[in-house]
Amino acid sequence: MIRTAKPGMTRRGFVKTSGALWVAAGLGATAVQAQPVKGGRLIVGMTGGAVSDTLDPRTFTSSGHACVGFTIGNCLTEIEKDSELVGELAESWESSADAKTWRFNLRKGVTFHNGKTMTSADVIWSLNLHRGEGSTSGAAGLTGDIADITADGPDAIVVTLSKPNADLPYLLGDFHMLIVAEGTEDFTAGVFTGPYQVVEYNPGESVIATRNPNYWKADRAHVDDVEILFVEDRTARINGIVTGELHMAQQIDEQAMELINQTPGVHIESHPSGGHSPILMHCDKAPFDNADLRLAVKYAVDRDQVLGLLQGGVLGNDHPIPPTDPFYAADIPQRMYDPEKAAFHLKQSGFDGTLPLSINNVAMAKSEEFAASFQQSAGKAGLKIDVIREPSEGFWSEVWLKKPFMIGAWGGRPTADIMLTTAYYSTAAWNDSMWRRPEFDQIIDQARGETDFAKRKQLYHDAQLMIHEDGGACITFFRNNIDGVRDEVKGFYPAGSFNMSGLRAVERVWLEA
Repeated sequence: MIRTAKPGMTRRGFVKTSGALWVAAGLGATAVQAQPVKGGRLIVGMTGGAVSDTLDPRTFTSSGHACVGFTIGNCLTEIEKDSELVGELAESWESSADAKTWRFNLRKGVTFHNGKTMTSADVIWSLNLHRGEGSTSGAAGLTGDIADITADGPDAIVVTLSKPNADLPYLLGDFHMLIVAEGTEDFTAGVFTGPYQVVEYNPGESVIATRNPNYWKADRAHVDDVEILFVEDRTARINGIVTGELHMAQQIDEQAMELINQTPGVHIESHPSGGHSPILMHCDKAPFDNADLRLAVKYAVDRDQVLGLLQGGVLGNDHPIPPTDPFYAADIPQRMYDPEKAAFHLKQSGFDGTLPLSINNVAMAKSEEFAASFQQSAGKAGLKIDVIREPSEGFWSEVWLKKPFMIGAWGGRPTADIMLTTAYYSTAAWNDSMWRRPEFDQIIDQARGETDFAKRKQLYHDAQLMIHEDGGACITFFRNNIDGVRDEVKGFYPAGSFNMSGLRAVERVWLEA
């Protein structure tokens, strides 16, 4: 099997002006410019920053981190429009019939920002960063089945798996899997192979980068400079895109969509995704080690009301695979709000206390409204919820994976296997519901190596059913990706399940002259 690739403003000053939304009337223009132009400074507003951030891709946890990563680095593969997998630093790849041995042919002539030529040794070092016992990389779960990586000369690598995996090329496009030079342990300088080079890095606040003059993609990296600002405050992001202080901004909430669409010079990009904001319950400790209490929570959410908070999205059914995925288990009955069933399972659980729910709008633009809706609907079933508003700073480092009951956030993944492996496999570093079932792991292991589509779909169906019935994630909806984009930004298109053109918009767009 062979697959071949196809060829400013400071954050502090910005946030200080975020007290009220700037309002204007009219409609934004949406003219299309066919040919890219070079020049200008692109300013982007992202979320998910913290003062503890680094440029080490193993530590990336948010869409903001991934956007920075794709601004300065490349992976072996890339998700393009229509979720098509293409080669990036790998020109082509092939596998053995059992999908256990893979050869990746590397692109020649690629250089790092410091001028060093990329070779197979660099790729092997980069992939091995995520492997090994005790790895805390966000990609540790994706690399767990890699038994060995060897060089086949300077321009090819061979990956040997302990178990078959037909999705390996997709895994190697994950935003953690950026390629760095062999021996890299200090990531402060941000030396990668990507479209822009780091000029200034302020953790949790901003990244300023300039175009890489030796970038190997002739049809990318159009602007001269990029400024990525971490703007956690929703009002500040909306102000920035409306006034033109930002060219693009992610995670625009539904309430602001009408304002933006009525503002001259700016428009909304809204596209279906596998992104979701689960109510997470840690299954490894009381009280959520009780399956009845988990079911009580799932039946206690008024899903229609929650979906009504969004402008664009579909109902979720307590598993992470969206209806757009070819392996979606459509025949699992849709779980809906049922206060009587919630009360029954609550009684069966024996729990009679109050559950503290940790939230912050960093995870979901309308977390507070979501939590208020849940608190009200759960109350009708006798389930008491105390909403804890956690600080934005440090939310991903101090709340996620630590607080046992919270509203989290997941961007969709390009394949069902990657989503299920990253968030639900027993040994996954990002198993944020702490749900660990050996029988589930066995199903995933079998599905990865199954090349017959129908048999593979049945296996993923069984995996989704297990999570639906027993898992620690209450998934009520799949949201649309909603980004604010100035009309002078051209070349924006949806790609994959993440927002901001698969988090690669910085590389792909240009500014109209």
